[in-house]
Amino acid sequence: MTTSTSTTTSNTNAGNGNNSGDLSALQSALQSWSAFNLTDRRPHLDNTAQSLLDAKETSLKARKQLGELTKNLKRAVKSAENDMNKDTVTNLAVSCKSTIKRYQEEIDNMTRRCKSSEGSFVQLYHSLHECVDPAMIMEDALRLVEGRDGQVNNLLTAMEELNDELEGMREENGRLEVDLEERERELKEATRME
Repeated sequence: MTTSTSTTTSNTNAGNGNNSGDLSALQSALQSWSAFNLTDRRPHLDNTAQSLLDAKETSLKARKQLGELTKNLKRAVKSAENDMNKDTVTNLAVSCKSTIKRYQEEIDNMTRRCKSSEGSFVQLYHSLHECVDPAMIMEDALRLVEGRDGQVNNLLTAMEELNDELEGMREENGRLEVDLEERERELKEATRME
């Protein structure tokens, strides 16, 4: 809702020839993006992105290992169901403990990765949230430039018209000077004859 009000105000200002509102919005956007300093944030964002990609790859490998452990556990359970001796139960217990431990480690890793991703996102979001949307500002800037281009074109047209009018007046002035000289000569001749 604020966006449409801002755009309407900008349009009204541009229509009235009062572009100080548009310029201050552009200056505000410039200050916001300068304070945000995307260039300095890029290395941190790049590192975060790379660590997220690395963690994703590690997680895929861990999931494959968990899949294998789960298959082994299912085999051990089937074996224990078929053969209930002490060694089988011991193997089943060891296999269960190992599998549960690996699941817990993977859950912990995923939890850390999730917290890191969420933290990075929230930090970036808060920083971006404070900045003015550059698309709206660029739209206003484009309108401002287009308005100025229209004014320049109008001024150029008016200047051409004035130049044409001035040229016409110069020609008229030249004709009047010739007529005046001719009349002065006629007057001198008439004065001499008398």
